[in-house]
Amino acid sequence: MSVVFAVDDDGEWLGYYERLLGESYDVELFQDGVAVMERTAEVVPDVMILDVLLTGPTGFSVLNEMQSHEDLASVPVIVVSGVSVKEDLTEYGVVKVFDKGEMRPEELLGAVRACDGQRKN
Repeated sequence: MSVVFAVDDDGEWLGYYERLLGESYDVELFQDGVAVMERTAEVVPDVMILDVLLTGPTGFSVLNEMQSHEDLASVPVIVVSGVSVKEDLTEYGVVKVFDKGEMRPEELLGAVRACDGQRKN
C-alpha cells in the first residue's frame, strides 16, 4: 500500500485526509514540519500533502529541506493551504496546489492517485 504523509497543524484537516484517503493508502498524519522530517529519516512517502502555513517550521521550510535530501527530492508534493499560493513551486516537487476553501474531495483524491507511483526510488 502506498504511503501518504499529510502535514497540517489543523487537526480537523488531518482527520479529513485520513477519512478521504485511509481506505486506499497508508496515511501518516503530522501536525508540524519537525515531526514529518524526523519521520522521513525512517520512511520515505510516496506522496506528501502539505500545508504551507504550519506552526514552527513552515511548509516552505519543509519543501527546502526535502530538496536537500536526494531520497526526498523526488517525492511529489500536493500543497493544500488556506492562503493563496502564487509562487511556482514545481522546483520543490510541488505538483498541485489547492485552496482549502475551494478544493473538492474528488480533486484531492484524483491528485493523490495521479502522483502515486511518480516517486523515483
